[in-house]
Amino acid sequence: RFFKQGLNPFLCTFKDGTLHQNLVRLFTQIKDLDAVAVRGERTVHGGMQTAAGRQLLENYLLTSGLRMDGLLHQRVVFDWATGLRVPNFAGRLVSFPRGASHLELRVGWLTFDFGSYAFSFNSSAEVVVSSADTGTITIPAPILDPAHGVRVGIVLARFVQEVNGVYYPLKKEREVVLEILHVGA
Repeated sequence: RFFKQGLNPFLCTFKDGTLHQNLVRLFTQIKDLDAVAVRGERTVHGGMQTAAGRQLLENYLLTSGLRMDGLLHQRVVFDWATGLRVPNFAGRLVSFPRGASHLELRVGWLTFDFGSYAFSFNSSAEVVVSSADTGTITIPAPILDPAHGVRVGIVLARFVQEVNGVYYPLKKEREVVLEILHVGA
């Protein structure tokens, strides 16, 4: 529940009926990796202390559609210091669904303390690209709030339609990608 609250700025932009079940399943698997506590007293916090626990969270797809690499058909580079880059972006390679005129990208930086459930969330501004765009896409990292916990880098990509200069998001679940790109200590 608290992890979802930390991601709420992104989660409130779409609906996915399977998200809660999938997160419960994920965090149960992570909890089971707690090597310190005895069975019945294991915690997600303990599981996140292991490399295997962090690996389960890293590259986790929160939506039921495509992954970023399947959506863009291009390499995505994430770094805590510099942010997100798509080198040599070619909009013509993106799988635009019918009705979409643009793709909107945002990056989120969540610091989550699995022991106390405290969190801090920072988000980039939207970067909007079309099928005609080329070049390197760069979404710089913000100055992060000083917080203790696991750092989680998340990307939100959603298709939009431009009408009179205003971008309207498409509503289908498969037209939104929310993926965890990196998990760091």
